[in-house]
Amino acid sequence: MLNAAHPRFRPALGLANPHLQTLWGPLWRKQPALPRERERLWLADGDFVDLDWHGPHTPHAPLVVVLHGLTGSSNSPYVAGLQRQLGKYGCASVAVNWRGCSGEPNLLAQSYHSGASEDLQHVLDHLGAQRPQAPLFAVGYSLGGNILLKHLGESGPNSPLQAAVAVSVPFRLDQCA
Repeated sequence: MLNAAHPRFRPALGLANPHLQTLWGPLWRKQPALPRERERLWLADGDFVDLDWHGPHTPHAPLVVVLHGLTGSSNSPYVAGLQRQLGKYGCASVAVNWRGCSGEPNLLAQSYHSGASEDLQHVLDHLGAQRPQAPLFAVGYSLGGNILLKHLGESGPNSPLQAAVAVSVPFRLDQCA
């Protein structure tokens, strides 16, 4: 527990204001370009999601699925940053751009939402077929974490994921709306 008399967190010079700390990364921290390969995955209903791959192409390399949050994409700094770090450790990663989030409008009136775990299941089935020998993991941020947790609850021990992490998930969506 953080003791007010002995605080452990010391903000960088000029960033004592918590609002500035929040704005610093998105506005001023420059991200180097991340080499990725885009794959369009067609869904059963005729729409698509775009997958952005990064890291080794070896069949046994661990594969991490990265799920962005509301209004995000694979270009969000937290997604690209995680993919960059995973690549440094020899892991492959694929960032899922939910429907309409890859820079192209989706084809159907249906959009992504916290209950749209069918699209994630389709992605996981595809990845399992593409790299059947790779251990499969997932990280979901915010709304992407909601979708991930919903998938895990629905599939239970039948999920192909060996481990999953949900970050900053709004557990009570009714109170967050």
